[in-house]
Amino acid sequence: MRARALCFTAVAVLVGGCSNGSGKGDRREPNTDVAADRICDGTLDSAAAAALRRLSGTDRFDELSGTNEAGEPNAFSLSRAVKHLHDEYLKQSACRVYKSGDESGTLFLEVRFSASSNHPASSEKQSGGDRVRYPLGVFAQAGLYGADLFFRCATKPTSENAAIGSTNYVKAEMTAAANRMRGDSVNKDRMVVLNSMARAVAEDAGCTSSAALPTQVPEAKDS
Repeated sequence: MRARALCFTAVAVLVGGCSNGSGKGDRREPNTDVAADRICDGTLDSAAAAALRRLSGTDRFDELSGTNEAGEPNAFSLSRAVKHLHDEYLKQSACRVYKSGDESGTLFLEVRFSASSNHPASSEKQSGGDRVRYPLGVFAQAGLYGADLFFRCATKPTSENAAIGSTNYVKAEMTAAANRMRGDSVNKDRMVVLNSMARAVAEDAGCTSSAALPTQVPEAKDS
């Protein structure tokens, strides 16, 4: 059964994105039983792996197989994520996580990275109590449908057909509906997962020193 990522409508800044799971021969690789610390190309540190286990109630996951619009594997790759930061949406390397044994084929969460020429203002007022800010990077926020994290990272396109030119920021975007998550710390746990992956991308892109992504996620600003 072909797995399709859910598309959530964003409100204001988007917290959470949209993927149609399209590509050549894309399908969910069933019951591969990848542990939390191995999913998403091993970019989840011990705290993030524990957070994913709490959110999902399991330690076994599957990723999407097949190939994307760039003709590369759908399975997430840290190096490909950095390589395609400036490319169009469907050519980016995204980590699409499914719970092993879940026969519904429903995507549990998705994380992708893209180059950005700007970021939301940290002083911007929230329009609802469903959004929670975190002192990470230059802007970090969790909400009903996922989480966004912008960090300072100067990068250049790797191809002539890039969708965007040189930029000073990277956006880490998680699609993960809060009402499908478990535990008492859904907002922070989603941010812990996103921050760990963002740290790995920053290191691979050579911008760890400017990214301002600590090893531990601080408490929310609005708590």
